Amino acid sequence: MVKQSNPAIHEEPRYQPAPIIPLKQEESLIDWLQNSGRLISSSTIDYSYQEEGDEEDYVEELVDSFDFEAEEVDDLEED
Repeated sequence: MVKQSNPAIHEEPRYQPAPIIPLKQEESLIDWLQNSGRLISSSTIDYSYQEEGDEEDYVEELVDSFDFEAEEVDDLEED
């Protein structure tokens, strides 16, 4: 077998557990972003909703603004 000089590739015995690679104790990605000033907080959006009564009143006024013939209304009710 030819010996290669790549330390990243090595052989382990088949029935023996492989050694555990130790974790580096570095800061997390979020910590790094905060410390480097790259973490930008998002602006909060204030949503405002109309009261349901306001919307119902608007729809009622809109429907009342149309002039329907009595025959048209009867045709709509039959469908």
